[in-house]
Amino acid sequence: MARKEATLSNVEAAQNSAVINPYALAELIAGRKIPWKEIPDTPRVLEDILQTPYEELFDPKYEGPLYIGLRLNEQLQIEPVRSPLLDIEVRIDINDLESPPDLDVLNLKTLADLGPRFNTEDIGSIPVKRAEIAGQRYVKLLLRLPERERWQRLARIFNKGLVESIAFDPKTFGQSKDWTPPNGTWSDPGRFFNEAAEFFDPIQGAVANCYYIAALSAVAWAMPYRITHLTRAIGQTQQQFTNMIRFYKPDSNGQLDKEIEVTDSVPLSTSSGGFIYCRSSETGEIWPAVYEKAYAKLKTGISGDHPDITATGWGDCVWATAQLTGGKRFYYGTPSYSADELWNLVRANSLSYRTFNPMTAWTYSSGEASEKKVVYSDANVVASHCYTVLGWAYRNDRKYIILRNPWGNTEATVQTLNSSVWLYDISWWRPINLTVIDGTFAIEASAFKTYFAG
Repeated sequence: MARKEATLSNVEAAQNSAVINPYALAELIAGRKIPWKEIPDTPRVLEDILQTPYEELFDPKYEGPLYIGLRLNEQLQIEPVRSPLLDIEVRIDINDLESPPDLDVLNLKTLADLGPRFNTEDIGSIPVKRAEIAGQRYVKLLLRLPERERWQRLARIFNKGLVESIAFDPKTFGQSKDWTPPNGTWSDPGRFFNEAAEFFDPIQGAVANCYYIAALSAVAWAMPYRITHLTRAIGQTQQQFTNMIRFYKPDSNGQLDKEIEVTDSVPLSTSSGGFIYCRSSETGEIWPAVYEKAYAKLKTGISGDHPDITATGWGDCVWATAQLTGGKRFYYGTPSYSADELWNLVRANSLSYRTFNPMTAWTYSSGEASEKKVVYSDANVVASHCYTVLGWAYRNDRKYIILRNPWGNTEATVQTLNSSVWLYDISWWRPINLTVIDGTFAIEASAFKTYFAG
C-alpha cells in the first residue's frame, strides 16, 4: 500500500506488478466486443477463450495467458521476458478432431498408457491437479498437459501477432520508431472528456500495465485537477490538434520531468473497431487512452506519435503515481503491519471516508510469495496486480478498505461488504454501490493483510 504523506518511505517494500486484463484480452482474441454483464457464467467464457482453467488465471505460477511475456524468477519476483510463444512453430497439420500425437486421449486404456505421453516410466510421478468422485462409481483425475503440448495448444490461440500486441519484446527495447500493433490501426475514437476525470473512467486493456491504470484512477479520485486537457492546434482544420501530458519527477514536490505531446489517435482493433488497450468506462471518452499513450511515449522515448504501448507492461504503481503528481513515494509492506494499522493508515489519508492522497495497493507476485501461501482464485483476487485505494468503511464492528480493480470487473469475494457506501467527494457525498460489478469492492482489513503485499 502507498500513501503520499508519511514519516518513512520504506522503499524496500516496493514491488513491480504486471497482469493483463482478461476481459480485454478475450475481446482481442474474439475480435469483437463481448457483453460481459449479460453473460451468466463469465468464468466459463474466459476459460473457453483463454484456454485456461479459471482457477489458474490469476497467478503467474501457472504460466497462464494473463502473464504472457512475464515470469516468476527464483526470488518469486515478476519480471519481463521474451515470451516463448514468439518462437513456437504452430503445427497446422491438425484440427480439433485429430488429437495431437503427443497426447491421443482416445487411445488411453490404462494408466500405464500415460507414461510415453508424459515422457516418463514412473506414472506415479505425474502430478494430479484435481481428483473427484463421479457418480459414486468413478474417480475423475485432472492432469496438467506436458509442457510441450501445453505450449503448442496455447500457440494456436496466442499466435505471434497476438503476442506482439500484448507483450513487450525486450529485444526491441531502444528502437525509437513508430509502432502499430498487428491487426491494429491508429485512429481518433472520441472526445478527450465527456465531463471530467472520474476514478471509474480508466479501464485497463490487453497489456500488463495494471500499475499505471490503478495510478491513473487514484489520481483522478484524490487529485482530479491533475488530469488536465492541455491542447493546441497543429493545423487549420478542427481535428488538427495535439495534447500535452505532463509527467513529474517522483519525490520532487511537483518538479516537472517531461511534457509529452500526443494526438487523440490511439490503437484500435481492425476487426472490431474497439480499443485494444486502456479505455474509458464512459462511451466516447478517450482521456485514459491518451494518458496511456503519453506514458508509452515517455517510456520508449520516441519522437513520433505512435509509441509501443506494450512497453508500459510491468511497473511500480507508487512510482507511476508519483510521476503523475510529483509527490513523494511511501511504501508499506503489509507483513510489517497489523490489520488495524493498515486500516488506520487509510483513515489517516482520508477525509469523510474518501482518500485525499492518491493511494494504491498491490498483491503478492504469486500466492507462493505470500506469508500464508494463499490461493488467489479462492478469493477472486489477482496476483501481481495493482488496485486503487478509494477509502474505508466501518460496518457491524468490521473494518473495511475500499478498493477498485482497474479492470472495471472482478471484485474480491472473501470478507467483503455487500452494500452501498457514501464517501465525501470534495464537495458532495458520493454513493458507491458495492453490489454492482464495476471493479469496486470493500474488503475487511484482515483479509487485505492476507492477500495484499503492500
